[in-house]
Amino acid sequence: MKLAILGPLQRGYNELRIMEEAKKVFDSVSYFPIPQLVICVNGETYDVRYKQKSILDYDAILPRVPRSYKTFGTNILHILKEAGKPLPIEPFSIIASHNKFLTLVYLVRNGIPVPETHLALKRSTLEEVLEEMEYPVVLKLLYGSHGAGVMFADSKPSALSIIDALERFKEPIFVEEYIESKGQDIRAYVVGGKVFASMKRIAREGERRSNIGMGGKGVAYTLSEKEKKLAEKAAKALDMKICGIDIMRSPRGPVVIETNVNAEFKGLEEATGKNVARAIVNYVREIAER
Repeated sequence: MKLAILGPLQRGYNELRIMEEAKKVFDSVSYFPIPQLVICVNGETYDVRYKQKSILDYDAILPRVPRSYKTFGTNILHILKEAGKPLPIEPFSIIASHNKFLTLVYLVRNGIPVPETHLALKRSTLEEVLEEMEYPVVLKLLYGSHGAGVMFADSKPSALSIIDALERFKEPIFVEEYIESKGQDIRAYVVGGKVFASMKRIAREGERRSNIGMGGKGVAYTLSEKEKKLAEKAAKALDMKICGIDIMRSPRGPVVIETNVNAEFKGLEEATGKNVARAIVNYVREIAER
């Protein structure tokens, strides 16, 4: 059985680990950088090609689509799905998960608790909203990862100052309820629709963001039954069988703050000792065999 891994141009820890484990499970493993793929449509036929190789010739496909390739990656997955290839995520999941606000819309639609959130383009539109919110508040760019683009405002004047700067990007401004978490959140990694591993992320001293990429550390954590069901329900809401779900504890119970269609797992493997890469590979082979 042959596996095709679709990923970023530069292979990082996650891609290398997946390839390492895949070679133990598949007869053949090939890595295809997404920017070097070509989608071909000709009459009644379509294909996704890398030079002279057709991705449709592979039995199993594992897409790892970063935000920078989200639109092109979504088109690739549509073609693969039309060709009947088994996929661990749906094409729309890429767009939905890489858009922080759209993620929340799908979560709320499925009855999953999220922070109070507002999205607008202009300062003037948000001034009234900011008048009614409790401080501090969280301000984000619509797209971002590893905690980049996440800011905190302790007052309305501070929030308006940040919004003035964000307006220069001509991007929607994302204002979110602040949940006091003491610099901690929970990452649940879902494989095959079930939580495979989980950790608590703890921010470094003086930092509110707990992301590993921002200097936070991960420690093994056992989810409560409620948190486990919430993570699996969130993954299902966005049609992602492989993903990371980020949860915070609030006074009203756990809330989902983000979903990650292309979640990294280095910190998770180090914190828990679990072989996340092998679990991913085994699941991709399982759905190909089915």
